Amino acid sequence: MFKKIPELNELQKLTDRFSNLLQVEELGQIEAKGIKYPMVGLVIGNKSPTAPTFGLFGGVHGLERVGSHVLLAFLNMLLEKCSWDRDWASFFERNRLVSIPVINPSGFALNRRSNNNGVDLMRNAPVEASGKLLWGVSGHRYGGFMPWYRGKELQTETRAVEAFAQKYLYQSQTAISIDLHSGFGMKDRLWYPWAHTTNPFPHLGAIHRIVELFEKTYPYHIYKIEPQHHSYMTHGDLWDWLYLEKQKNNNSAYLPFTLEMGSWMWVKKNPWQFFSLSGIFNPVKKHRYARTMRRHLHLLEFLLKGIDCPDKWL
Repeated sequence: MFKKIPELNELQKLTDRFSNLLQVEELGQIEAKGIKYPMVGLVIGNKSPTAPTFGLFGGVHGLERVGSHVLLAFLNMLLEKCSWDRDWASFFERNRLVSIPVINPSGFALNRRSNNNGVDLMRNAPVEASGKLLWGVSGHRYGGFMPWYRGKELQTETRAVEAFAQKYLYQSQTAISIDLHSGFGMKDRLWYPWAHTTNPFPHLGAIHRIVELFEKTYPYHIYKIEPQHHSYMTHGDLWDWLYLEKQKNNNSAYLPFTLEMGSWMWVKKNPWQFFSLSGIFNPVKKHRYARTMRRHLHLLEFLLKGIDCPDKWL
């Protein structure tokens, strides 16, 4: 049992319960204060390298635990359905879901944004931004004593995510992923590339078509959908880098999304949350937490189903 990372305990319960449906991989061991924590990857469905693939990622920032919670809630719902719903069983005969629920276990254990080395894993990739940048926030190399530190080399966690993507995303003929975060603004934002430049994203047409399909299907959705650089630009964006790396291997469509849950609305409704680090980034009240666990399931299911019908958006 991991006392400081209950999310890993929940993940263990999930993998034990649905061991017949899941392939579990240990991607590395991350140390924090003398304790080693596993990075765990999950694979559901078709094993062919070229199978349509949906990537589900969370826990990049140790303070934003709610992203991993939403991810685990979705996986629990999905696996429960797979145990009795023939349609979902058939879906995964054709397609694949891959996931790393807790990318930054040392940040979770230490209750901080960065990893054990003080590096912000969303600023660590070898991608340089150009244009109007926010000092500090966009990433820097002054040192880990300041937030948003890029680090001087690729971190173990970054390398592990890239190796996982190389194994399961890079050869896929159709790939969509989403990374779950919290902490920016009063509105839930669904971001797509780029974060490092204002130049057009190569698969922007596919982005626009799948967004149009989502908005027709869910006309009352709650998201502000935009390229990330409309909010702010960053050096070292993990998903910009993974997209560029995939294009070197296979230039087929890969659409990496980021969900940024607007945690300021939780603080506005319960100002006492502002006085705790976890309260700034996560819902505290039970009813708001429960609502958040339900709030994004339709989006995740829509994107997952999207890999099975690329003719509708490519």
